Parts: sequence; C-alpha cells; structure tokens
Amino acid sequence: MTPKRTVVVAVAVAVGVLASVLSYVFLNGAQQRAYHNAKLVPAYVVTKPIPRMLAGADAVDGGYIAQRKVPAEFRPSGAVTNLNVLQGKEAEAPFSVGQVVVSSMFVSPTAAASTFSQVIPSGDVAISISVDQPHGVAGLPVPGDKVDLLITDNNTESSLLQDVSILAIGQNTTANTNTGAQSATETASSSSSSSGLITFAVKPSDAARIALAEQQSMGIYMLLTPPGSPVASIPSVNPSNILNGPQKSS
Repeated sequence: MTPKRTVVVAVAVAVGVLASVLSYVFLNGAQQRAYHNAKLVPAYVVTKPIPRMLAGADAVDGGYIAQRKVPAEFRPSGAVTNLNVLQGKEAEAPFSVGQVVVSSMFVSPTAAASTFSQVIPSGDVAISISVDQPHGVAGLPVPGDKVDLLITDNNTESSLLQDVSILAIGQNTTANTNTGAQSATETASSSSSSSGLITFAVKPSDAARIALAEQQSMGIYMLLTPPGSPVASIPSVNPSNILNGPQKSS
C-alpha cells in the first residue's frame, strides 16, 4: 500500500470513529431530554419480538434482549437484573419490543407449555370480537381488564353485558410492562397490529349473545371500567331521550 493510500485510509477510519462518538453523544443526550433528565437505571429490554416458548438462553444469545437505561420510577420491581435467571426457562407468552424483562415473563418449560384453554375460568368459554379503536377504548384495555359491552339495536344503545373479563388482546395474554414515552408509542403500535381482536371469558349463553350481536353488525362498544368498581346500571338511550337522559317509567 502506498504512503498516500495509507493516509487516506487512516483519515477515513478517524472520520468514522468521530462520527460514531458524535452519534453516541447526540443519542444519549436526546434520551436524557426525552426522559426529562430523570434518574436512569439499567434494565434488560426486549429488542426483538420474542415468540412464546423461546428458551431464555436463546433469547439472550439471539439478541432478543439487551441492557438499556430506563427511568428508575418505571423499572418494575420484578425486573431481571441477572440474565442467568433465564437459564432453563422459556417465554411464557409472546412479548413485544420495548418491554422491560421481568422474572414472570420466563417460566419453566412445563408451565410455558400450558395451553391457552387452561387460563379460561371453569364454566366459562372464550370468544373473540373485532373492534376498531373508537369501539375499543382507543386500544387502551389490556388482558386482565374488565369492560362493559354496549350494542346498537333498533336505533337504541343498550347494555349487552357487564363486568366482562379480557383474556387476550390479539395473541397477547399479559398486561404490558413497557416504560417511558417511547414505549407508549410502541404499545399503541402493538395494539394496532393486533387487528382489534379482543378475547373475553364469558358464560356459554353470553358467548351466544356476543356472537349474534357480531353477526347482526350491532356495533359493539367497549366501556373500560376501573378495577374494583361496583357494576353500575347502564340505561338504554335512543334519539328521543339522548338530550334529557332515559325516560322514566311511570
């Protein structure tokens, strides 16, 4: 290699190193600003979608998990701090990018092999409906939440079912553990990609009512309810009482 070419190569390498350093400084500063200078602590985060039953060792070796800095207030108490705890375990469910890895996400192979039917309460069945974001509370409900269901029938909005448990959103059966503003965006994206499929646990007779409402295109609306709140009566509403509330029976 000629001296001139050697100099050119050396300059190119130096420029590349400088660019990498500047990019790191810029991105680190941007992250600090995004977190409003909150105290950051280490945590392991999902960097590639993890399929159900993926071995913990494969998740680590395959680059599915990486250490990141997250605001201390957002790191779950069960966050994994040592990847050795994932050895001999498998992913309990599919997990999306951005989720902080907590110990309950990886379980023994026997537990991971459990079928979805095993989470359905005795005496109930699982049924799914497809809703868009306006009908599905903007995609905010997560597995474990409870909702009330409204339907439109003969130009009247009426209660179909109340206190209905959500088993899954799409194929996700666990509540989200994402953190920070960036993860909130990823959560919304994940909800959109689930095609609005919501799976409930209900009695067989109630499943038949939901199926009929879906077939009749009655426009099912979900109402997200606070945890532990009592079941409130929902009156029927139609064009004749929409301004003044339901008409009182005489």
